[in-house]
Amino acid sequence: MAPAATRDTVDGDPRSAEVLRRKRRMKALWLVAGMLCLSLLTVALGVYTTTRTESLSITGYSSGVILAFGSFLGLLGLCLEENRKQLLVASIVFLSFGIIGSALCVLVDGVFILLGMDIRPLKAGRCQFYTSGNSYIYENYYASVPCQGLVESCTMRVRSGTCYCCDLYDCANGGYLNTYYEFVGVRSCQEVFSLYVCLWVLTALNVLTFILGILTTAVLGSIKDLKGSLYFTPSAMAVGVSQPGPSDKLQPDPNPPPFAPLYSLLPYKTPG
Repeated sequence: MAPAATRDTVDGDPRSAEVLRRKRRMKALWLVAGMLCLSLLTVALGVYTTTRTESLSITGYSSGVILAFGSFLGLLGLCLEENRKQLLVASIVFLSFGIIGSALCVLVDGVFILLGMDIRPLKAGRCQFYTSGNSYIYENYYASVPCQGLVESCTMRVRSGTCYCCDLYDCANGGYLNTYYEFVGVRSCQEVFSLYVCLWVLTALNVLTFILGILTTAVLGSIKDLKGSLYFTPSAMAVGVSQPGPSDKLQPDPNPPPFAPLYSLLPYKTPG
């Protein structure tokens, strides 16, 4: 009974290890796939927000590009057996740079841009939209428009397709110190408010990619250090199941070597 129980235990170990590794691999695949989708969403929203206006220098999509490439390498490393460790190491490196980029994007977009934008005049309807026409020949056309601020009034030069807020414009220094008093390239002032909401969503996505990137890097690092393979073939399982038991070791060899008791007493000669 003891040898049979021992054999059952030996036979069960490879299968339990296989199930454990498969579960870890599936969890890692879902995590990396979610990271890839979130990174692509960050890139899409960042590119959309950047191209809507020329007045905002948004950097939120740059971290998404790095994280998307790192996630793609991670998927290749989890799905391929060849060069698995090299692909996972490269994925961890790109994800690490993407995590740093996400933190910088949150700092730039969330602190410097969002906190520098004052949308109270926009909500109150005190911003005006100027356009010279819908044709592309008016894109670089500037015009002088009257600007009535809270304290004083003056004239300011705006380009066609610009939403400007006179309450945020300083007539004394020509608006030099006011960064976001006009938004060039928009279709209406309502679009500026939509861009403000998109910028908040982009900052939140960068925070999520920062947290999820740390988790993905940790999971890929633990899988990278596994000595066993993540993939099992039937031949490998057959080798693991057909391990010799204690009774197999007691069977004599059918072709034993010839008996030569004096062979060990012969002098040993080193070759020429």
